[in-house]
Amino acid sequence: MRLMLEPGEDIAALVRGAIGESRVVVIPATLDALAMAQAKAAMEPLAVELAPATRVNAVVLAEHADPADVDAAVAFLEQARSTTGQLIEIR
Repeated sequence: MRLMLEPGEDIAALVRGAIGESRVVVIPATLDALAMAQAKAAMEPLAVELAPATRVNAVVLAEHADPADVDAAVAFLEQARSTTGQLIEIR
């Protein structure tokens, strides 16, 4: 399941409130530096918390990221059954 993190949104609540065995958080480039660092740092603990029943990964966007690249990264993470707690940065 693709989850879009909005500025000011609690990433832990977003991930914990979602349903599905795979949760891929898309982290936008519009976050300020502190929010970006917090979102990235939260991924591994959330993956550990929800394992083994749920996989949690993220796609981190740069400004002007190609939507096709984002879609490909999300699709890869949704289907990578042994991958959790990972970040893919799209530049």
